[in-house]
Amino acid sequence: MKKNRLKQAGILATILFVFNSCSDSSEEDVDPCQNGPEISISSLKNSLEGQDDGEIVAESTSGTQPYMYSLNGSDFQGSDTFTGLAPDTYTVTVKDNNGCTDNISATISEVQIVSYAASIRPIIDTNCQVAGCHGSNPNIPSWETYDDVKNGAAFIKARTGNGTMPPMNPLDDSDVKLIADWVDQGAQDN
Repeated sequence: MKKNRLKQAGILATILFVFNSCSDSSEEDVDPCQNGPEISISSLKNSLEGQDDGEIVAESTSGTQPYMYSLNGSDFQGSDTFTGLAPDTYTVTVKDNNGCTDNISATISEVQIVSYAASIRPIIDTNCQVAGCHGSNPNIPSWETYDDVKNGAAFIKARTGNGTMPPMNPLDDSDVKLIADWVDQGAQDN
């Protein structure tokens, strides 16, 4: 009778060992990168004509922090921001604390430097600083000088961008883009 119990105990121990071995091996098969990091571009600044001043800012979610970032396969760094970039297409890679990675492409374009004197002032004089509008109506801000236009630059960009200014004759798309680019470039007196 003792022999039967030992055999039964041995069979039970073997069954438990096999069962535990199977369940342990399935945990080893789980891919640690299954819930790895996901990268996106949170902001991108194009490069001004003839300058290497573009910027890419990445953003990561999921995975295990801390995140490290690489540009075009360079050494990984802790910062998600890359500056001083020339016009080109770049690959930004994120690596999480488990070594899992994700990447995304981002293109820095070259933007023409917009001249206030050659481009913006003529648009203002022809379309805005006219009878019944800016400059002649005391209830509407004057845009007679560069300082007047610079102080209203964000407003001008928003209103021309949504087509509500000038009210009678909205600007064509190329003029709207010139104004937006000029404002984005810092509304310089150039």
